[in-house]
Parts: sequence; C-alpha cells; structure tokens
Amino acid sequence: MQIYETIIGDPDGGVTTALLRAQHYLKDNRLLPSGMDKATIPAEIAVAGEAATDDDFTGGGDTVRYIVNLPASGKYDVTVELLYQSIGYRWAQNLRGFPFTAEAESFLEMLKQTPFTPALIGQVSLEVSQP
Repeated sequence: MQIYETIIGDPDGGVTTALLRAQHYLKDNRLLPSGMDKATIPAEIAVAGEAATDDDFTGGGDTVRYIVNLPASGKYDVTVELLYQSIGYRWAQNLRGFPFTAEAESFLEMLKQTPFTPALIGQVSLEVSQP
C-alpha cells in the first residue's frame, strides 16, 4: 500500500504530530500538481524522503509496482483504488493527549460524528493470468 502523506519530525529527529514540535519533514510525498518539477520547487514545499529520489514520482503522478507470488495458475481479479482522507487517524487521536482547549474539544466532538472512512477517488479493475 502506498500512502501519500507528510510526516513531520521533531528537533531530535523523531516523528511528531505536535505542530509546535515540528522542525522539518521526514516524509512528504504528496502528489505534485501536473507539470511541477520536484527538482526546481522551493525548499519550503520540496518533496522529502524516498520520493525525492524516485524517478517516476513526477508532477502529476507516480507509478507504484507490486510483485505478488500467486499460489497457483489461473485467472485473478485485481482491483486498485485511490483513496483520500483529510486527516490520518493517529494525527487526530493525538489531540486527546494535549492540554484541553475549546478548539481541540470542538474538533474531537466533530470527529466523533464523522466516520473515519476515506473517500474513493478512483478505481481500476483488471484480470491477470498466471500460467
């Protein structure tokens, strides 16, 4: 599974979800707008992590390859989905550990009313034959 996201790092190099501890990106592989060149974009919005050296991670797209050992010959149906979720579960849940604020309470209350179900952006299905 490929997850296009940002992961922020604290001053010690660890992962943090606290914006006040955020110092830099450990990973930022959000899909780039079509035509954007990751080699020339400003440092403030640069691609970070493995995507920075991934030749097919380009403006407007990315290629993800999966190699699967199939148990037997035959035909297999493969479905690929592109899903969108505005906030990751762990990021939202980490708000519970911070000092109480009216804003955090309001956000967490709203979150309780909303299922953590990603939106389907696109889907492709195909049949693959294993000789």
